[in-house]
Amino acid sequence: MNTVLIVDDDAQILTIIKESLKKYRNRFQIITVRDGLAAIKALQKRHFSAVVTEIQMPIVNGLVLLAYIAKNCPNIPCIIMTGHGSPHLKKQLQQLSSHYIEKPFEITELAQAILSVLGEQEIVRGTLNGISVIGFLRLIEMECLTCLCEITSPDSGKGHLLFDGGVLCDASCDNLRGEKAVLRLLKKDNVTINFNKLNEKKTPRRIKTDLSTLLLKAMGSEDETESPEKRRRTRMVKPREKISGKIKGLQ
Repeated sequence: MNTVLIVDDDAQILTIIKESLKKYRNRFQIITVRDGLAAIKALQKRHFSAVVTEIQMPIVNGLVLLAYIAKNCPNIPCIIMTGHGSPHLKKQLQQLSSHYIEKPFEITELAQAILSVLGEQEIVRGTLNGISVIGFLRLIEMECLTCLCEITSPDSGKGHLLFDGGVLCDASCDNLRGEKAVLRLLKKDNVTINFNKLNEKKTPRRIKTDLSTLLLKAMGSEDETESPEKRRRTRMVKPREKISGKIKGLQ
């Protein structure tokens, strides 16, 4: 029997989900916890077929939980649920192969999402089924987080992205700062991201261009420098595969 871990700090929402999903008990059973730390402890004790998590939670938030899963349980599919999204962002995350559900939602919508990822398990075994590096940056933006992301590539060093309230404010890479540093970082392959919480002190904004535009620009500038043959090959590759990496949690 498949077992699904559902994580949300709202006890009322968890009760509604738990009661409403009883009709699917012949397909999967659920266990609920109220923060990311409790979820990590549960994952250490037993196997789960999928994880459904809110992002904004006390103690340990959903991004840290997703980072833990990416590093330690990469075969477990994850569904992100949040009340801070938009239809445009939802579409973008879905295109990045991120399983995403926006609050408020119908229980049938959540059930179908769970059944969908459970059905994909055998197909995606051995890959990170949940969220890409770009997807993590999108979530930082969407959830208005303040943090420092360190992006490390085994063959080309590391750089940093600074977010203040979800806004990309500054970046550094090699001798570059600002937008040029972002473009170089976003074109790195096989990266590891380590992100750390910062205090709420206001950070000067060196980068004026929004993250969506920079992502598109990074893709475009990469295509311009590739050979026609390589461009033909990369058109067949999903964004998650093109800019890939591992993600570590907040420290």
